[in-house]
Amino acid sequence: MWDALTQIAAREKLTIHQICGIVNQHRVNTSLTSATRVFILGYFRVLAISLERDTPGGSERSIMTRVFRQTEEFRNTPYNNRYVGSL
Repeated sequence: MWDALTQIAAREKLTIHQICGIVNQHRVNTSLTSATRVFILGYFRVLAISLERDTPGGSERSIMTRVFRQTEEFRNTPYNNRYVGSL
């Protein structure tokens, strides 16, 4: 979750604190943690849809391949103080 927030903050030129503040202003009847997770998922879904539109032919498969490649790379990378259950 923190890695995703860091990536979003860099793309949007905001701080994590600013993003959490914006999420907090928009959440209704839910915890900030839950609202933040939903925001992260929504952000990357929109990004994936955008990528899908920009990738010619068979984009669904290429996105799936990228996800699995990223997951495999993550599993083969030393944890470097990461929480073991994060993926």
